[in-house]
Amino acid sequence: MSYATAADYDRYGDGLISADKLEKALDRASDQIDRLTYNRIVAWGFDNLTPFQRTNVIKAVCQQADFIFKYGDYLIMPLSGYSAGSTSMTFKAVTGAGGVQTTDAVLDLLMPTGLTNRGLCR
Repeated sequence: MSYATAADYDRYGDGLISADKLEKALDRASDQIDRLTYNRIVAWGFDNLTPFQRTNVIKAVCQQADFIFKYGDYLIMPLSGYSAGSTSMTFKAVTGAGGVQTTDAVLDLLMPTGLTNRGLCR
């Protein structure tokens, strides 16, 4: 189940993902947000989150979906960098909980919700 809808994506996403691929992308991003939040959303229930938490999770899902769509092929590469002659390229992605590669922006949305804290909560 995705935490974001097509309407949410229209509001918070970058518009990179076509309508026919959007549902799958949001589902995949939601799964990764679950890993980044130690499955707390699954355990507590999305509807039991505060409005602030729900909004930030929705925004994070939309941004993660764009990130995966845009850089997915590079994220699964076994290389972290490449150089040929005087040209050098290094891939940067933040790795969060569960080895999920994401962006600082996604983590910045999730951090103030308290859902990414490694300690026990609630």
